[in-house]
Amino acid sequence: SKNLTMNEVAEGIELREEALDLLEEKRHEWIKQARAFAFNLLSRRGINDPNPKITSDDLWALCPPPSEINPKVMGAVFRKSSGFKPLGYVPSKRKQCHARPIREWTFA
Repeated sequence: SKNLTMNEVAEGIELREEALDLLEEKRHEWIKQARAFAFNLLSRRGINDPNPKITSDDLWALCPPPSEINPKVMGAVFRKSSGFKPLGYVPSKRKQCHARPIREWTFA
């Protein structure tokens, strides 16, 4: 595989942001609800942990997307512009994800 140029990386980021904008526009109500759950959970975890973390697994347990919504909508929930800061990656605990890496998030 060839190395990506900076321009190709920038184009990829721009396309991802456009896709997330569209998802956010179409699924605004659920995303708003899911973000509220995420912020609430982080706040509760922050009572006992100075560095609270959350993953999409937590949202799947608390506030799963309705079946008619593409599961990729999780990416729109945790956008940096909405107040989340990405941390590292951890294996997903959801069996259907086959332990693939998912991002951990905290407050921005």
